[in-house]
Amino acid sequence: MARPVKWARDLHLLRERASRSRVETWSRQDVERLFGVGRATAQTLMKAIGEVQSVAGAHFVDRPSLLSFLDGMIKASSVDEAMRARLAEAEPVPRPRALRVSLPPDLRNAMLPDLPSNITLEPGRLEIRAESAEAMLESLVTLAMVMTNDLERFRAAVETTGVLTRNENELGALFVGLHLRNSVEESSSEPI
Repeated sequence: MARPVKWARDLHLLRERASRSRVETWSRQDVERLFGVGRATAQTLMKAIGEVQSVAGAHFVDRPSLLSFLDGMIKASSVDEAMRARLAEAEPVPRPRALRVSLPPDLRNAMLPDLPSNITLEPGRLEIRAESAEAMLESLVTLAMVMTNDLERFRAAVETTGVLTRNENELGALFVGLHLRNSVEESSSEPI
């Protein structure tokens, strides 16, 4: 026999607290605090609430879903039965799918010259080209190891401090040319 729902007697208070809360997206910890329950019960409640969103391995429910759940529980003749029914028809909680990547065996010693050709570095710019999410992740891990192992050369390759771009070089040459031209014109206009 299932244990009775402890928070059932406080449904109206829970509904009021949830509706007055500024929290729009409720985490498991938020649900724990609202209902006064532990981790496992909060996870079960989130599944029953529905519309669970997975973000970076954490699960969240939005306030409208929470309020709708509480309204349904308030209207139910038996909270226990309504809870069991919601859990029976609830969608499974989304699980993040792990990407499988193959990394080069000598990755621990990767240095800047070891970067693959799909990663290009310029002052102020980094570009990674990849055909798939897995290939992109492999490149990002490789880049992270290169940055760890060869930070000074990486900095020299990407930092813009002290590096003039082509446009800056052209602009500088233009100013020098104008300055020389003005100097020549001024000296030629002076009486002898």
